[in-house]
Amino acid sequence: MLAAMTWPALDRPMADQRLRKAADRVRTAWVRARIDAMSTGRTYVFRCTFESDEYTVESQAGVESVETITSSNQGQFDDSTAVATAEPLSTRTRKLPKDIRFVEGEVTEDTRATAVETLTENTTADAGQCSDPILFFPDGTTSTATLVLESKYERRIELSLRGLTGVTTVGDTYPAEDSTGAIQQ
Repeated sequence: MLAAMTWPALDRPMADQRLRKAADRVRTAWVRARIDAMSTGRTYVFRCTFESDEYTVESQAGVESVETITSSNQGQFDDSTAVATAEPLSTRTRKLPKDIRFVEGEVTEDTRATAVETLTENTTADAGQCSDPILFFPDGTTSTATLVLESKYERRIELSLRGLTGVTTVGDTYPAEDSTGAIQQ
């Protein structure tokens, strides 16, 4: 009976720890996708489902020609130039720790990202609930992206991915009402 009374008081600090652990899990998935992209020469795609704890990392076939397509058109991508469709070669689906979910995200679009998104738009089920794809290219660059995770106690943590370098930063936990989410530099 004593444990039942003290558990709610201990669960809140443990929820912050689970939130940090979830952010580390996503950061690890991003680092692994970037390394895999560079070592295999394939583009990797990270997507998460908002208001859920699921995320996937896919290795894409047919996306590597996007560099050739965009460079031959002076950086312009046109649907008519897409000769191949990208199909996932492998998909890793993972979940965040208990009571943690994805709530927000933003991916900065660029020419390569637009081309890959056009080629891969039908490869993920329930695309309306999924985040925009976060891409990891064979040259080591990535999409510039931000994701926000939230615990059941409405505490949040923000992850930021820098496109040119692939560096990931994780902010401190903050209340959901505070939308600043100050990222540690």
